[in-house]
Amino acid sequence: MDLFWLYDLPLIVSFSLIVGSITLFSIGGIFIMKPYVSKWWSGHDNNDQIAFYLSAVGVFYGITLGLLAAGVWQNFQDAEEKVTIEAAAIAALYRDVSSLPAPKNEILKEKLSMHVRYLVDTAWDLHRQGITTTKGTALLTEFQKELYSFEPQSAREIGIFQEALKQFNRVSELRRMRLSAVNNGMAAIVWMVILIGGSTTLVICWMFNIPSLRMHVIMNSLIGLAIGTLIYLIVMLDYPFRGVLSITPEAYEQVYNQMMK
Repeated sequence: MDLFWLYDLPLIVSFSLIVGSITLFSIGGIFIMKPYVSKWWSGHDNNDQIAFYLSAVGVFYGITLGLLAAGVWQNFQDAEEKVTIEAAAIAALYRDVSSLPAPKNEILKEKLSMHVRYLVDTAWDLHRQGITTTKGTALLTEFQKELYSFEPQSAREIGIFQEALKQFNRVSELRRMRLSAVNNGMAAIVWMVILIGGSTTLVICWMFNIPSLRMHVIMNSLIGLAIGTLIYLIVMLDYPFRGVLSITPEAYEQVYNQMMK
């Protein structure tokens, strides 16, 4: 769904835009369809039949929308957990290289600190724009070259070096998983199902022949508000690293402030 500009808007603006549009669509259709509905259903009470179809469609669509919202939320939490685990792996790597002999340990600590600082100050803002190719790759490559150039001279150094290599590989793996999640949203066909299902549900609501226009408007606005809120939630959580509700680099900041600063 190519609506990435929505993530750059303030929360209240994006909420009003999405939920308001769906609610206005839900209400506006009443005034378009009411003259035709009054004519079509003249002398007949078909509200029970319409309610049956609305219930059938609403059940399937409600379950689908709810499952999608739960799935998106789970993906968001998984991405957040991976970020926390990556930060913890970086902290473990920092402790490992700190135990290497000087001056190699100071060089490695400095390069790893530069990588974390760049991640917090620059790379994260790029992630919010959907950009994954950053200078962080070069910084981590420099750290790798420096680490691989170390030649242990004792059994103790061999053990520390092997553990550092293990942690570095884990950091690289978690970093790759984080980058892949930056632009990993739901497929367009899923959004098509969401929008068609929501539109169908609201169109069926237009078909009721309710004498009180005020009552019809109020009920449709509530249904539009409920559907719009769920769709808005899915939109904002679909890309975990974008928008106001995106994952923050707080885990990396904690590692830097507590260990590297």
